[in-house]
Amino acid sequence: MKQMNAWLCASLILVAVAISSCEQEEEMPAPPMMEEPDDSFYATALGGETMVQDPLNSSQMIEQGFLNLRTVVINTVTTIATNEGGRYDDLQPYFSVLLAEVGRDETSGLNMLVMDFTEFLAEATGAKNFEYSGLNMAAAHDPSRNSRMNGLINNADYDLFVQAVVEGAAQAGITSNEVLGPVGDLLESVRQPIVQRTDGEMLNLYTRLGGSGLVADPDNEGELIEAGYIPLRAVVTETVLVIATNNGGTYDDLLPYFSVLLAEVGANDFSGFETLVGDFSDFLASNIGSQNIQYTGLNMADAHNPQVNSRMTGLITEADYDLFVGAVVEAALNLSVPESIIQEFGGLLLSEGLRDAIVQG
Repeated sequence: MKQMNAWLCASLILVAVAISSCEQEEEMPAPPMMEEPDDSFYATALGGETMVQDPLNSSQMIEQGFLNLRTVVINTVTTIATNEGGRYDDLQPYFSVLLAEVGRDETSGLNMLVMDFTEFLAEATGAKNFEYSGLNMAAAHDPSRNSRMNGLINNADYDLFVQAVVEGAAQAGITSNEVLGPVGDLLESVRQPIVQRTDGEMLNLYTRLGGSGLVADPDNEGELIEAGYIPLRAVVTETVLVIATNNGGTYDDLLPYFSVLLAEVGANDFSGFETLVGDFSDFLASNIGSQNIQYTGLNMADAHNPQVNSRMTGLITEADYDLFVGAVVEAALNLSVPESIIQEFGGLLLSEGLRDAIVQG
């Protein structure tokens, strides 16, 4: 019995020691894992995760790598926007929304662009604490999917943008090929989804007229209007005035079609005039590249058919339609619209589908 008790006691002691050892092992903190050295471009060439004071906000710290990238991005955007010597004229249309915002002291879009582009570069160069969450590169540079984008980029303009990035980097003191080379390779790697317009294809006319950037409406104080819409509305308004004033009787044959409108204006009722100008301007805008303005009026056949549209009197003939196009040209010339732009308008107005729909007499 004594031997049994001794054996049992010894066994309990061993179990107790084992349990104690296990508890001690569980309580003891595991030795820290040795992190593999960060050999990313972000860490080795841009400054990595070293925390420094943010020069734009002295109360917070920022990773040196992210700061360097952000500085290059800010310099790039500033270089394009200031456009000294007109070097970046061809890039201005793409930034019309942003430039219009900054012009009226609204910087939210600028801040978003800087942050998005910086995060994209940071993640692509190996940053661990930043992740780009914006649109993919194809969608971000497609006006039909990104309302802040005006026009599709071609190779020549993308090359010009890369040049602006290099200039922005130089302004930040980054001129080493060891840094610029990999950044250039990165930008080259996303050329294919970004470039969506062939080199021989022009930017759409609406973008070249000013695009969708919102600016002060010269005709309505306190309101904003897309920059590209202003010249369209001006030409349409001038066209109606050219026909209505009918200097020298040039447009005698067009006056019957506008009898309802002219009678209203004679009675100081401009509602029909404003509707006509708005509808025609919307029609032009939606047909030359506007993404935000859509024509919602009658189709062209119904709009010019007196049986469908009570404001229309008479069916338009070939000769009278040509006379109307002549009035548009005269109006554009009165407003000093470049001849090349007038020719593009003429191409739209004389297109077979539109002409066939309108000419019914």
